[in-house]
Amino acid sequence: MKKWMIGAVVAAALTTFGATAIAQQDASTRETGQVPGAKQKESVSEKGIEVFLPPDLAWEDNPDVPGVQNASGVGDPTKPQLYTSFGKIEEGVRFPSHTHPDARITTVLSGIMFYGVGERSDRVEFEPYPAGSVIYTPPGTPHVMWAKEGEIVVQESGYGPTDIEFTSNEE
Repeated sequence: MKKWMIGAVVAAALTTFGATAIAQQDASTRETGQVPGAKQKESVSEKGIEVFLPPDLAWEDNPDVPGVQNASGVGDPTKPQLYTSFGKIEEGVRFPSHTHPDARITTVLSGIMFYGVGERSDRVEFEPYPAGSVIYTPPGTPHVMWAKEGEIVVQESGYGPTDIEFTSNEE
């Protein structure tokens, strides 16, 4: 197996286990009836653990694509370190074809993300990926994300520094 494939499988597994841990914590909260409060958050933060739940994130409008919001997670994507961020795309919105200098691991948290590879959003073949799907995108790969059938929320992880470059072949 090629080295990048092994890396992708390992990274996907780690991302999936992280999402599972968050889901288990959320399920545990529902079972006990406890709402995360200040006392509980203090003990978690004392241990250096951070928990991110999409409804609690500080969502900001994406300045480049109307109908898209972003939220910060862990790490600084402008520095050489592991980072995680979140994206929310409104129904019907296509995030135009773009590339990143780093590899990306995208986990669909809710909805169905239609994902395609290519330099033009209007000429890529889209595949539907439901919540729980993990997509590995190699560095420099032009790709498109589309919320064709309802809003989607994704978690993206990579190793910075990162950036985004929209392809020049959009119409």
